[in-house]
Amino acid sequence: MDQDDETDWAGYYAWSSGREPRPLLLAAYQELGDGAGRMAIDLGCGEGTDALELLARGWTVTAVDAEPIGLASLRARVPTRATERVQLVCASFTQVDLPRAHLIHAGFSLPFCPPPEFPALWTRIRRALAPGGIFAGQLFGTRDSWAGDPSMTFHARHDVQAVLADLQILRLSETERDGQAFSGPKHWHTFDILARNLASSPTGIARPPATRASPTGPASYFETGLSPPQRGMSGFVA
Repeated sequence: MDQDDETDWAGYYAWSSGREPRPLLLAAYQELGDGAGRMAIDLGCGEGTDALELLARGWTVTAVDAEPIGLASLRARVPTRATERVQLVCASFTQVDLPRAHLIHAGFSLPFCPPPEFPALWTRIRRALAPGGIFAGQLFGTRDSWAGDPSMTFHARHDVQAVLADLQILRLSETERDGQAFSGPKHWHTFDILARNLASSPTGIARPPATRASPTGPASYFETGLSPPQRGMSGFVA
């Protein structure tokens, strides 16, 4: 999640340019409708494809990323009429203060939080999520190719269910597939999450996730859009 000099961010943004907004974000939009000025947070916004989609649909957006190249690309593409509805924050999202929001999107970014920091990060996400608000994002499973990286967080299914225990689960899709990352071939083990906050006073206490990989497991497939690059063997903000 923090900036890594070994990552070719310009190359990654060129590789991923032109992608469509992530399907899970569009699913959240179907649940919530036009923003009408409501706040959305895009954690790990990258070059801003999803943040721009939110602006186009009437949301006020706080876009957070630790990589200035991506934020510069987003800033250059924000329509003039929308500049008052977007705040760009160049910081690790483990450290930034999150405003109250009706939509929090984390497209392939939360797994790059170091395991000791994940419970506190999830607690802050939950506390920022307004009543009736929706979280949309991914967690990585323990059979993912990158599961040997101690700087990243991976979850078994029971860990994911524990994390979401006080939310209404609208979608929880566990998928495995062999595919590509910016760094090359990769086995993806992911959980697509769409969940609503029904509580009036969230607490959002997260339990520690699993950190060891399992060599086997069932395979399934659900398309979730372009995948992030490998950042050496450490973090990435999508």
